Formats: sequence, C-alpha cells, structure tokens
Amino acid sequence: MIIDAHAHLGRFNAWPLARGGPEELVAMLEAEGVDYALVSSALALYYDCPAGNAEVLAAAARYPRLRPMLCVNPRRPEEARAELASARERGFVGVKLHPTSHEYHLDSTEAEVVLASCEREGLPVLTHAAEDDPRCAPPALAAVAARHRDLVLVVGHACLFSSREAVTVAERHPNVYLELSVNYESGKLEDTLARLGPGRLLFGSDAPLHPPRLMLERVRLLGLSREQEEQIVSGNARRVFGL
Repeated sequence: MIIDAHAHLGRFNAWPLARGGPEELVAMLEAEGVDYALVSSALALYYDCPAGNAEVLAAAARYPRLRPMLCVNPRRPEEARAELASARERGFVGVKLHPTSHEYHLDSTEAEVVLASCEREGLPVLTHAAEDDPRCAPPALAAVAARHRDLVLVVGHACLFSSREAVTVAERHPNVYLELSVNYESGKLEDTLARLGPGRLLFGSDAPLHPPRLMLERVRLLGLSREQEEQIVSGNARRVFGL
C-alpha cells in the first residue's frame, strides 16, 4: 500500500500547468500506484477555507482514494472554530495549516487557538514549513511541539531545502513527524534516516505540483528493507491519521 500524505485539489497560480481537479488527481494517483492521498484544497489554502473544505469533502465522497484534510486560517478565528467544531464528524482525517500563504506565525496567539483545539480532539496537524520563513521555520516548530506534547505535528516537506534543524526538532520532540515531499537533494534523506530512523517519516509528493513517482523513487533509492520502506510509504501515515 502507498499513502501520499501531502496532496492538493485545485490550481495554484504559481504552477498554472499542474492539473488538480478531482478526476485529474485521481487519474494521476491510479497511474502511479498510490492507493490513498491526504488532500487539502488550493482554494482553502489561498482564498476561502469553508468553500475549499467543502470541495475536498465532495471529492472524497466521490473518490474513496482521496482522504480529506481540513484547512483553517487562524487569522479568521470564528470561521476556524466553526470549521474545527465538527471536523471528525464530517470525515476529515487531519488539519492542514499554511502559515506562509495565510500570513501568520505558527507560534502565535492566533494559531494557538487552532493548535489547542487539534490537540484536544486528537487531530494531527500537517503544517507547511520552510527554513526561510520564520513563521514556520524550525524554531517555531520546536516551540509548538514543546507546548503541545500530545499534538501530532507533521512538518510539510521536512522544512524544504537543506535544513537539518527540522531533523533536530524531531529528534528532541517525539510528537514531530517529517513529511518528505520535494526532498530530492542527494544525501539529505540518507542523513535524515540515519538520525531519525523510518518510524517518523511520511511519504508525500505535493501532487499535482510534483508527480508522486518522483518522491517514491527517491525513497526507494535509500535501499531500505521492505519493512522500513513500508513504514515510510504507508505504515506511519496509517498510524498517525488513523486510516
């Protein structure tokens, strides 16, 4: 089984050729052997969270291969509370946060309301993270992980680029997991694996912006045992998101 822990519906202005409609995304997943994908909405990530979340739920109802992720904007607290209130009941498996696109600091009073709610409800959080954005860089991740020890915090893209600080955060905080999309750099995954082991690494692709097969091949180049590879490409996501 293969579970893509980081995928999207919809179009992104910066990637106009990436086709992210439900039918197109499902066709991509099927062609590349991905059994399930955790999906958030581009509409929610940039413009309208309730409308984007409704779009994801509708797509997941039509295509069981898609598992919906709720996206909320802490800068709209009433809206965020309303969306979170019935997340589990509506079928969402986790929450997607994007401090960069929604322009807030992950370690802030605004975000605290959302993070505390997710911790209480047992909803894992997948956050966009980047070493060059202090709003979601390793120091912010570490502060949140330390304050919310019962919150599962999944670091999107393993913090991008060449950051080793994200691995250090995960080493120090057992509630932190690293999602691996777009980590193609030679040596980076090998170092991450040596330091953290396979038990807190999740395969993700950032589809439709990147074909899942690219990251799958990168994981397979690690030369892992069958059991270790299974942890990364499906087992850890099944456990973290209750799939």
